[in-house]
Amino acid sequence: MEFKEYRDEINHIFAAYSRRGFVDYYNCRGLWSDMTSLMTEATADLGRQGQYKELFELANKAFLKWAKTDKDDSDGETQDFVCYVFDAWDAVYAADDPKTNHAKMLEWFLKNLDGSVIDYMEDELYRYMMEHFKEEELLNKKMNFLKEKIELLEKSEDHFYVEFHLPRCQERVLTLMGELKYPIDEVRQYAGTIKSYFVKENLAKIELDYGNLDESIAIYEELAEREEQRWGRNKYREKLMHIYKDYSNQEKYFENLKLAMRAAVGNMELWEEYKSNFSKEDWPAAREEIFGIIKKTDYRASSWYAEEDRYDLVMDIVEACEDTDLIKSYEKKLKKLYPERCLVVLSAKADRVAHDGNKRSDYRKLAGLLRWIQRYPGGNEVAEQRAQKYRDTYPRRKAMFEELIKF
Repeated sequence: MEFKEYRDEINHIFAAYSRRGFVDYYNCRGLWSDMTSLMTEATADLGRQGQYKELFELANKAFLKWAKTDKDDSDGETQDFVCYVFDAWDAVYAADDPKTNHAKMLEWFLKNLDGSVIDYMEDELYRYMMEHFKEEELLNKKMNFLKEKIELLEKSEDHFYVEFHLPRCQERVLTLMGELKYPIDEVRQYAGTIKSYFVKENLAKIELDYGNLDESIAIYEELAEREEQRWGRNKYREKLMHIYKDYSNQEKYFENLKLAMRAAVGNMELWEEYKSNFSKEDWPAAREEIFGIIKKTDYRASSWYAEEDRYDLVMDIVEACEDTDLIKSYEKKLKKLYPERCLVVLSAKADRVAHDGNKRSDYRKLAGLLRWIQRYPGGNEVAEQRAQKYRDTYPRRKAMFEELIKF
C-alpha cells in the first residue's frame, strides 16, 4: 500500500471498532489485531522503500489516535500496541534520514509532551525520548525542555498533579545530568532534592557510569536492605552480583548471587548463573546446599527441581500444597513416577471442590477433576466412589447430580 492508503486505513480500523468514540472490551482485541498488523506491514513496506518521513508520520498518527480514543484495554492491548509503534520509530531513528533526522524526530516528541496525551501514553513518549537522542545538542534540548516543565509545575496550585509529575521530571533531569557529565557533586546535590522512591537507583547508575564503584555499591547495598518488597531486593542483589562479577570480586559476586537466588526462588537465569560456577564433579553438592534451604511449601522451586530431574522434590511440593496446577505442569513425569500420590492429591482437591461448591460451574469443575482422576491407574474406581460419596453427602444439589451423571 501507499502511505496515504495506510493513513486512511488507520481511520477505517478505528471507525470499525468504536461506537460513539468508545472501543469496548470485546472490540479492543480486534482493534489491537488490525492495528498491530498494519504497523508491522507498514514498517517493513515503507522502510524498504526508504520512506522514513512517511513511516514516522504514520507511526505518530497511530500512536496519537490510540492515545486519544477511549477504550477498555484491560487485557493489556495498549502496552503491546506501543511496542509496534516503537518498532516503527526505531526504524526511523536507525535510518537517521535527513528528512526525519534525530533532531526533527525529537521536535515531534517535545511538541506532543504538552499534556494533551493521556498520562500513561505520555509516559511512553517520555520513555522513548529519554532512551534515544543522545547527541549532546539534543541532550541539552531535552534538559531545557524539562527545566521549563519543572518551572511550570512549581508554579502550579494543583498539588496532586504536582506531587505526581514533579519528581518524575526531576528524575529525568538527573538522568540527563549524568549523560551530560555534570560534576558529580552537583549531581548528588540535585538527587538529594528529589522526593522519589527510585532516585537512589538512578543515582547508583550514574555513580557507576562515572567510575565511582564504591559509591554505587554502597547505594545498591542500601537499596537491597529495604524490606518493603522482595522483588526489589532481588533486583538490587542482581545489580550487585553483576558489578562484582565485572570487577572480579568473586567472593562478593557469589555472596550476592546466592542472596538473589533466595529472594527469587525458581528464577532459571539465576540458577544457570549459579550452576556455571561449578565443575561437573562439584555440582551435586552445591545443588543440594541450595535445595536444603528451600521450604518444602515453596512451589516456586519446582522449576529448579525439574531442571535437575528431582521430581521427588516436585512431588513433595505437590503434596505439601495440594497443588494440582503443579501436577498439570509436570504430569508426564509425575504420573509415571508417582501415580498413587498424584491420585491422592487429585482426590483431595475433588473433595474440597465438592464441599465448597454452590453453583453449576463448580460442579463442572468437579466433574473435570473426576475425569482427570480416571486417567490414572485405578482411577475409574476412585472416580465412581467419589461421585457416589458426593451424591450421598449432598443429596439436594440437583445441578451436581446432573454434572456427575456419567460417574
